[in-house]
Amino acid sequence: MFNDIKTMFWRSWINTLRMPEAVAMSVAIPAILMLVFINVFGGSMDVGAYNYANFIVPGILVNVLVQSSSSTGIGVNEDMTKGIFLRFRSMDISSAAFLTGHVIAAFIKTILTTTVTIGVALLAGFRPTAGFGDWLVILGLVVLFIFAITWFSVWLGVVMPDASSVSGILALMAILVFLSPGMAPTENMPRFLRYFAENQPMAPFVNSLRALMNNHEITDNNLLLAILWWGGILVVMFVVTILAYRKRLTI
Repeated sequence: MFNDIKTMFWRSWINTLRMPEAVAMSVAIPAILMLVFINVFGGSMDVGAYNYANFIVPGILVNVLVQSSSSTGIGVNEDMTKGIFLRFRSMDISSAAFLTGHVIAAFIKTILTTTVTIGVALLAGFRPTAGFGDWLVILGLVVLFIFAITWFSVWLGVVMPDASSVSGILALMAILVFLSPGMAPTENMPRFLRYFAENQPMAPFVNSLRALMNNHEITDNNLLLAILWWGGILVVMFVVTILAYRKRLTI
């Protein structure tokens, strides 16, 4: 099984390297968005004890992670709907290897784009005060989120009829970043929208990243909630994706 996963990983990674413009855009769009928010809205936004760059970077990072996962779902869907899937069905390979290879390649690409985004943020005025231990927790949260959102994207790639459907649903996921504490404080939102923004799965993740990056106390059990939300999503999406893929193998 390990050799199967390695082979599928290299196949996915080589396909990624053949589309450098897609990787560049996955970095450029969030970076441009961050610069626009900081320079256009930063001066008029009341974010309390934070400077606006420190406030918005966690939200931008979540946007990067969601956007990076979209290409993975599209790649899986194209494999599922084109002739290569028929060849995989006839080969003696693990049902998890094909999907896991895509996920590992996506993880490496996403880590690289996240690192570049943080570099751009530092140039734009981001000044984190996190300690070494805080950065380890941040890394753990980011890794958990990447795997959870990537397996969700892969599931879409398996079950959706075409790549445009995958892209559309993941675009809606990106909108959830804006309906969270990621881009602006929730205090001035209408009551129903504020309730949703503060209780959806991305909210504790964003709040935890922001507190850790700025060496603030994590309140309201946000860290625990983030781990429970995204750990649960990861487990569920891994299981349902493998089951959906095996079902496709028998059709």
